[in-house]
Amino acid sequence: MILARRISALLVLATLALTSISYAGVTSMTAERPKDEAFRTELRKEMSSLSVPIEVSADELARTLNQMIGNEIYKGSAKYDGLTADITRNGPMTLSAADNFLFLTVPVNVSFNYGIFKAPTVSLKLKFKLNAKVTPDWKINAEIYYLGCSDRLAEEIGSGRLALKPRSSIEGITQPVQKALSEVISKAINDKYPLKTHVAKAWDAAQKPVLLDRNYNAWLRIAPREAMLYPLYAQNNQVKLSFGLTSHAELVVGPEPSARPPVPLPNLKLVNNLDRNFRVALNADLYYRDILGIASPLLLNKEFVSDGKRVTIKDLDVYGNGDRLIIKVETRGDLEGIFYLTCKPWFNPQTNMFSVEDVDFDMSTESLLLKSADWFLHGTIRSIIQEKLNMDLTQRLEQSREMAQKAMSRVKLAEHVYLTGSVKTVKFSDVMVQKDKISIQVYTEGETAIVFQ
Repeated sequence: MILARRISALLVLATLALTSISYAGVTSMTAERPKDEAFRTELRKEMSSLSVPIEVSADELARTLNQMIGNEIYKGSAKYDGLTADITRNGPMTLSAADNFLFLTVPVNVSFNYGIFKAPTVSLKLKFKLNAKVTPDWKINAEIYYLGCSDRLAEEIGSGRLALKPRSSIEGITQPVQKALSEVISKAINDKYPLKTHVAKAWDAAQKPVLLDRNYNAWLRIAPREAMLYPLYAQNNQVKLSFGLTSHAELVVGPEPSARPPVPLPNLKLVNNLDRNFRVALNADLYYRDILGIASPLLLNKEFVSDGKRVTIKDLDVYGNGDRLIIKVETRGDLEGIFYLTCKPWFNPQTNMFSVEDVDFDMSTESLLLKSADWFLHGTIRSIIQEKLNMDLTQRLEQSREMAQKAMSRVKLAEHVYLTGSVKTVKFSDVMVQKDKISIQVYTEGETAIVFQ
């Protein structure tokens, strides 16, 4: 019986604690703490593109072809039954680049044979248009199209049954000549420029954290995802194949980030266009203790008047809950007790100011105030708290921007492998509420390339 009375008394006290009591003009209340909600675990990731250009002049490419390709171009049947042709190179090939094509001129000796009859050898120049494509397995495939030859070929040599038609005969073997040249040029270029080996060096180097600044202990961490190829660029006698490594990049301040398990270079993805911007995420962590350290002197023991009532804030706390902040306030005066407000964290990238928006009473608090202290609902406490809970993050973000500028200027990734570029803009990306802090993310954006020197 005694135990039952004690339990009943405790239940009454608990009920009173969660409701309001008025005495001598003072309202006392204790609101229920908001229910805990799950936190988001990761900030938004902005995709970047690291350009890996492979550039060569048309003259340099021509020298490579002349060194690696032999003199014999074609030997085999021609257009007519019994007619054969021998085509051999008799000088250096020349190459030009324009309109995203390569134009190849091959000086050759051409001779036709028909049984025991052999036509005189003729020297001329064969002209081709070449388009290089890269297959998903990283091989260069040269596609060659015959454009014509010089005007030295006669329409007909000999007479009667022994008459030969060199011009129409050479036109008749363009397909096998194109095929032969395509195969030999493709092999020569792949041997000289092993694309997979070249790009794999950049891919592997990009996966390792890079120390940007020893004083700040700042690291650049890149996580490559895909390897893509832009269309061939061939203009003004310059030839360029540009690969894009899509990645996530971030600036990390503190101990060296742990190395992720290495990701092997994937198959090549062929695309018509790709976002060429390289973005480095800059994270500023704002701990609740820092917010309180700034806001407490401005709010604690300050008296606020509302509708003739006087209230003083005696204690203040801020913590995260789900995607919002909870502000716990303890008051004395005409309203004594504990109540809760919720708000949304916000960052203004133009002013670098952190602030809170949509400050409002929690549902439990609002319900209690409606019953016994609705004057407090319409007072100035919300606007005052919103005004004081802000911070200028300029200094923190400026340090991060300086580090990002270093990341885009010239950073050594590995021996003879450098990351180079420039910052164009700084943009706001994301705000994430966590248990003990708020993470604010902005990112720098620019065009960056991996170069080999």
